[in-house]
Amino acid sequence: MFIKTKTNSFVLERAAMVFGPYDQSHNYEIFEGIIYDGQYFFHIEDGRLWLRHVLKVDHPEHTHLFVDGDSGGLQLAENIQCDLMEAVSDTIERLHTMDSMTFLINELLWLNNRGDIKLNFIK
Repeated sequence: MFIKTKTNSFVLERAAMVFGPYDQSHNYEIFEGIIYDGQYFFHIEDGRLWLRHVLKVDHPEHTHLFVDGDSGGLQLAENIQCDLMEAVSDTIERLHTMDSMTFLINELLWLNNRGDIKLNFIK
C-alpha cells in the first residue's frame, strides 16, 4: 500500500527507485523512498538524505516504480534519525520558504569540504 501525504501545497507519495547498473550489467539496487512532483525521489541511505531526478516506469502493475534519471544525486542531509516522510516534508517546507539569495549565501556557500561550485545564471 502506498501512502499519499498532502502537506500545504505539495503531495508526497511512497515509491521505489531502481538504481544501476553497477559494474555488471545485471547488478541493480532498489530503494524505498518518497516521490515529489512525479519526478523527484528522496531516500535515506546510511543515514543520509538523498534527492535524485527519476523517470517513471511505464507499466500498469508498477504504478510507483521509478528508475534513476542519470542526473546525479544531491545529498541534502546526514545523520537522519527521523522518519523519511518527516525528513522530506521538513526539507521541502524549508526550501519553499527560502528565497534564492538566502539559499546561495546560507546553504551553498557554506557547505563543508566544498570546492568551487560552477553555476551558470547568465545564459
